[in-house]
Amino acid sequence: MNSDAFMEYAFIVMVALIGIEIFVSYMKGKQFYRLNVLIADVSTGVIFALVGVVILLGALYVYDIIEKNYSLSALGYHFFPLASPFQFSPSFVVNWHALGAWTFSVVLADFIYYWFHRHCHEINLFWATHVTHHSTQEMNLSVAFRGNGLQRIFEYMYFLVMALLGIPWAMFLLSHRILKVYQFVVHTRFIGKLGFLEEFMVTPSNHRVHHGTQRKYLDRNHGGIFIIWDRMFGSFEWETDEPIYGLTKPVNSFNPITVNLHVFKDMFFQIFKCKSIGDVFKTIFGPPGWKPTYLQTPDDVFKEPAYTEKYDPKPPMGVMVYVALQAAVLMAVGLVIWKVAKINLEQDMTMLGILSAVIIFSLFSIDRTMEMKRWSRRTEVVRNVLFIFAFVLTLLYSNIPNIAMFAIPLIGLSLVSLLWIIIKRKTFFDLSNISNTWY
Repeated sequence: MNSDAFMEYAFIVMVALIGIEIFVSYMKGKQFYRLNVLIADVSTGVIFALVGVVILLGALYVYDIIEKNYSLSALGYHFFPLASPFQFSPSFVVNWHALGAWTFSVVLADFIYYWFHRHCHEINLFWATHVTHHSTQEMNLSVAFRGNGLQRIFEYMYFLVMALLGIPWAMFLLSHRILKVYQFVVHTRFIGKLGFLEEFMVTPSNHRVHHGTQRKYLDRNHGGIFIIWDRMFGSFEWETDEPIYGLTKPVNSFNPITVNLHVFKDMFFQIFKCKSIGDVFKTIFGPPGWKPTYLQTPDDVFKEPAYTEKYDPKPPMGVMVYVALQAAVLMAVGLVIWKVAKINLEQDMTMLGILSAVIIFSLFSIDRTMEMKRWSRRTEVVRNVLFIFAFVLTLLYSNIPNIAMFAIPLIGLSLVSLLWIIIKRKTFFDLSNISNTWY
């Protein structure tokens, strides 16, 4: 199975598991999901996917050049045949060479990921691209979708080691995706300790520790599939108390732009306040949160617990219904673009860039609306107008069969949304007691 087919099936299973977990949470009276957090998780996940498409193409291009020209296979040593380890017809046969190659590839990918992941918690520049995943104060399966697309730039650099060994890019990519799918499964609070598996596998219990803000849990359990790396290199910790999830300094925002870039922003302003090149270097490559003594404030003192109340703005029910509907439409549009339009990523990068910009702006707008931030009504007007134009142009000029069945209802929904915003502008978007900040 190629990696694209694997991810298509895996995505369906992941969405189904999230649905099951939401249902079970509701039936058991567990508040493991909040609608606003779920929408924020999906928003950052969509941006992660959009940004990651371009980065992945570039990474595979570089990987392929190294593997073909500067690797062990380029020297004539072919240890990693790109073949199925199993044959089922006409009889079952095991290709032991291929099985060994695939097993080594998956284990090596996990080992490399351990060090990259650990460095994300030890180097501020890397942390700036990883902090997005930790910024939520919940722990459930949807958290696995929460990522920063820029993280892949550094992550794929680490995996170029596999190219030097002569591992074909298709083998690397599937191994990496197996790792990521496994990581999805361990983001849950429903599964307790799993006996002897706790000793050598990353389990939900082990990974919950990784998301904890208590001092004893900080920067622990970095493994992706196997916890043995943490045991070998001194970064393991057992789950003894329920972790308090999130950041030691909560970001308190659902805005996908803020949760993706807030550490970069802090680094940028700190650099301009530094008094030496050494302090600039430590700001970028030192541990997360490092500051020279002359810039430290009482707010920099470690606090435990990190917070006593979760960030949970409570807009009127009508606002959440509106936001949930718009978020669902955005997801549907994304799927239509991907599956129906079948954009050729190598030939249609301009179109992909425009669509990505519109979708990112849209996610930014609806998440601001969910938080009732000032100007959210105006950005929603702009967003719906953009959608109407986009859908009309698609309807008039697209050659996609049956596009009208998608475009016409979406035009109607955007028109209704515009009318609703205008009619309800004094009650639906009551901002009198809400922060003036745009972020």
